[in-house]
Amino acid sequence: MIDQLIADFTATIKAEKIKQIAGSLRSHRPRLIFEKSYDEDVKETLLNSPRYELFHPEEIKDENFANAVVSGLLIWNDCEEEAHSLAQSIPTSEGRYFHAIIHRREPDIWNSGYWFNKVGEHPVFSVVYDFVQTNFSENIKRRILTKDRWDPGIFNRVVEEAQNNDNYDDSELAEIQLAELLFLIAHSYRHTIGK
Repeated sequence: MIDQLIADFTATIKAEKIKQIAGSLRSHRPRLIFEKSYDEDVKETLLNSPRYELFHPEEIKDENFANAVVSGLLIWNDCEEEAHSLAQSIPTSEGRYFHAIIHRREPDIWNSGYWFNKVGEHPVFSVVYDFVQTNFSENIKRRILTKDRWDPGIFNRVVEEAQNNDNYDDSELAEIQLAELLFLIAHSYRHTIGK
């Protein structure tokens, strides 16, 4: 299911370098905590390419959303410090959302919760909720969908339990976390180009 989600995400991208980066990250499945950078070439491209070059031939309509896309791709590539530095500079709910994901993966669940409180309600929440509702077992749904909406605080607590038990490879939680990240990157990409 995550392979299809990545394929669907990549198919919607017209920006050549962003599409290439997503292709390079296609097989990377980040753990519940950060590790070292997965692909140094991806890291260098994201950090050193001007935004207009990354999004060519698309036109950037909103620089904050463009930075959010880059922050999300850095998170996917396990570039914790670089993603954090960029997310901190984005004065939008997307910047706060990426910031919360970064702290979840540090792991610093308290700080993640702080940033999720600053996010408020976000359009990606309903997409994540539907994804989990459709694709996961009753057991996982009972654990993390205790309300009729996506609640990142509940997900944080379940992830924290796994982290505290040194279970950084919980495949279901890692898949949900990656799906959440991909939905937020896709949301930010659409708003970058004004669609």
